[in-house]
Amino acid sequence: MREFDVLKKSNRYFICRKNSGYCHIIIDSNSHNLPLGKSMLNVEEISDRDIHFTKGSVFRLTLPFEEQNNIDICTLATGRKNNFIYRRCLQLGGKWEPILNEWVFSTSVKKNVDAIQGIIDSEKKYIEATFEETISLTNEILTLFGYPLIKTVTASGKVILHNGIKLMSGDLAWSSSGEINKSIILVGSKLRLFIPSLMLDSEYFHEDYLCVVNIKKKCKPKKSTVPTWSNF
Repeated sequence: MREFDVLKKSNRYFICRKNSGYCHIIIDSNSHNLPLGKSMLNVEEISDRDIHFTKGSVFRLTLPFEEQNNIDICTLATGRKNNFIYRRCLQLGGKWEPILNEWVFSTSVKKNVDAIQGIIDSEKKYIEATFEETISLTNEILTLFGYPLIKTVTASGKVILHNGIKLMSGDLAWSSSGEINKSIILVGSKLRLFIPSLMLDSEYFHEDYLCVVNIKKKCKPKKSTVPTWSNF
């Protein structure tokens, strides 16, 4: 649940304050009785500037306002860190629970949560990714299908990759200067790793620069196991 301060009701939206910014809640059958003032709400983020023509985030209630405080919960074990899954969990109103080591949601979004679980649990494919251009990111994490590549950097500047990622050729680099961090993978670099098959097929899990990455499915290495990476 998230706290919203509902300020005003317009024709299509409630105008709200959330944290230090403004946002909108769509007026529909779930929200039409939403009162002005502060409320804890189960929501799903559906922001799309091309549809809603707003600069701020747009949400919809996943339950009628009258039922917001009478809910059951469902959980999601995401396993390996993945930026796209993290973003989707937040959109669905999920909260990371470190004691459970799982995300917690209202059962009103269980169908969406089950869909995420199905993607995570889909058959793992062993792939080789060849970067056909040098990719340089500033203050962003270098990922592949949402999975971070760089785990840490030694004092000498050597990049250590996450478990289960194998650098076949090429090189990665990371540098920091003040508040500016840069992650770089050089043209011609080849990486091998396991990816859930449904992520390969879904554009939602594709980075913008994936168009310059050649993806090939490879035979699984002998005596290989799919790595279990740490959670959030």
